[in-house]
Amino acid sequence: MKLKFLAVFGLAATLCSCDDETVGIGQFIVDDELIDAKAASYNVTTQSLLLDSVYSRSSTAYLGKFTDKDYGTFSSDFLVQINCPENFSLPDKLEDIVEAKLGLYYTDYFGDSLSTLRVQVDTLNTVIKDDGKDKNLYYSNLDPKKYYDATTPFLAVKDYAAYDKTVSDSIRNATDSYGNKTYYPNVSVDLGKDFCKYLLDKYNETKEVNGQTVHPNFRDSEAFIKNVLKGFYVHTTQGEGSILYVSDIYLSLKLSYWDKTDEDKDTLLTGYVQMASTKEVFMSSRFKNANLDELKSDPERTYLKTPAGICTEVTLPLKDMFDAHQKDTLNSISVSFQKLKSQEAGPFKMGTPSQLLMVRKSDMKSFFEDNKVNDNKTSFIASYDSKTATYQFSKLNRLTSYIFSEIRPEVEKGEAAWNKWVTEHPDWNKVVLIPVTTESDSQGNIIGVENDLNVNSAMLVRGVEGDPSSNEENQITMNVIYTQPKQR
Repeated sequence: MKLKFLAVFGLAATLCSCDDETVGIGQFIVDDELIDAKAASYNVTTQSLLLDSVYSRSSTAYLGKFTDKDYGTFSSDFLVQINCPENFSLPDKLEDIVEAKLGLYYTDYFGDSLSTLRVQVDTLNTVIKDDGKDKNLYYSNLDPKKYYDATTPFLAVKDYAAYDKTVSDSIRNATDSYGNKTYYPNVSVDLGKDFCKYLLDKYNETKEVNGQTVHPNFRDSEAFIKNVLKGFYVHTTQGEGSILYVSDIYLSLKLSYWDKTDEDKDTLLTGYVQMASTKEVFMSSRFKNANLDELKSDPERTYLKTPAGICTEVTLPLKDMFDAHQKDTLNSISVSFQKLKSQEAGPFKMGTPSQLLMVRKSDMKSFFEDNKVNDNKTSFIASYDSKTATYQFSKLNRLTSYIFSEIRPEVEKGEAAWNKWVTEHPDWNKVVLIPVTTESDSQGNIIGVENDLNVNSAMLVRGVEGDPSSNEENQITMNVIYTQPKQR
């Protein structure tokens, strides 16, 4: 009998050593003669949660439109400012700004590479002050009409496809001496002669400072944005079929200017200057999903769809666990979410979210706004396991302990007080599963977590109320290994 018990206790000790900490609900002296290890399962319920927006601050902009038979129509556009370096200057004998182009360089795309879309560029008429105080600026439902006038003529339009057939294979596949590609796919939008003249006139507004001619409108990014170019609104107006992942945005200027040649003669030369969108100025993508309402009511599945779109809300059986384990120590707590095989038959299958964030529903907004990382206490990261088609969250002991300490005083006040508290705190036992991307340091520690803004999706088994021992294929369980004192 003792040998059997020692084996069980050894299992519990092993589980305990793997977790960051155990949850001690009851307090008792550890004695292998008086402790027993057991397992229990509790039913978890889930439902799809529609997201009208997500915190989308990112260095990548998204542009395009795509319709999926299951997830409906998705579109993306963005607002962007152009950074003017401090003490920016053009050639002294500037003759003209011959050409101005907005270059949208993309690293990847989703959808049909040959679909033709039309991009429109409008100039903003309101300065967007990005001082970090207004978090709403970076939500994906930002209304661009607050910052530009849709009734005025647009600045420029351009028809494009993700795969530019006008680029020859020799250019597309060219490499430098190190084997690195020299061609970067892009959409280049000519902003027109009037815009060139406008920039030139603004640059030629000069003043004398300490005997030197300066260009106050181009003094720095703040002056440039305020006095010259408040920014662009870049959006598609026709066509659909692809989403571009835009990594770099440049305002490229072609100049003509006078300079001395080798013969000491004034010669009209041509040069190029680039002004970029950088992290020092504002850029925010806007996402719009349509036709997701039907997915929310699916009785057998919950959904994940990025960007924005839809995520999965989980109700944890914490009150049942609290009532059942008043004198126990919870050594291991885990829950797994099963991904269902996609039934998509089209040629452009969405990717599977590689990582999920589990975070308390009440903390979802502040987590991203405050640039938090998972603390393995109220927030956790799970990676997709393609072999088992699951996302598994383990070591949930600290989350359980945290919530138990929160509810204990309320439970002890009695049933009426407890019910009142639950009514006032409806999300106390709820977490959400959100697709994310992470950044890690050289030691593999996660140092950054952001909403996944690529086009990805997944269907998960929906957890419904009922006995976890029945109909196992349609049940999600929270699995607990615990130890408890034996009765003397």
